[in-house]
Amino acid sequence: MALVLILQLLTLFPPVSYPKPWLGARPATVVTPRVNVTLRCRAPQPAWRFALFKSGETDPLLLREVSSELAEFFLEEVTPAQGGSYHCCYGKPDWAPSVWSQPSDALELLVTDSSSSDYTRENLVRLGLAGLVLISLGVLVAFDCRSQNHAPAGVRP
Repeated sequence: MALVLILQLLTLFPPVSYPKPWLGARPATVVTPRVNVTLRCRAPQPAWRFALFKSGETDPLLLREVSSELAEFFLEEVTPAQGGSYHCCYGKPDWAPSVWSQPSDALELLVTDSSSSDYTRENLVRLGLAGLVLISLGVLVAFDCRSQNHAPAGVRP
């Protein structure tokens, strides 16, 4: 009887020794609107269900049932409203359906407007081209001055 009770408790509460999963984003954690983003949750061992949670929500945002260590959650054409903090959990076949592993570390998804991007690289290219134009003009002026100094005495313009 005691053994049955212990087994039932183990199915309701997962052992604390199970490590938390890892959560990553492709193509990146910082994207522009209307880009497809894949959030990948990797468990330390095969699991049969995965859940993706958004910070502040108690119910899973997305669920996946797979029989491997990896589940992919697809966010199509993301909007700034979909930005935020996400984490994932996994479940094992012998756990109760409402029981999840420890959550992964939070992943911060930032969906930024393309008009507010960093223009540092473009500005550096423009400054470099402007510098080349100035150097070229300086060389032309120097050649002009030199050619005027070496002209024959009666041929000055």
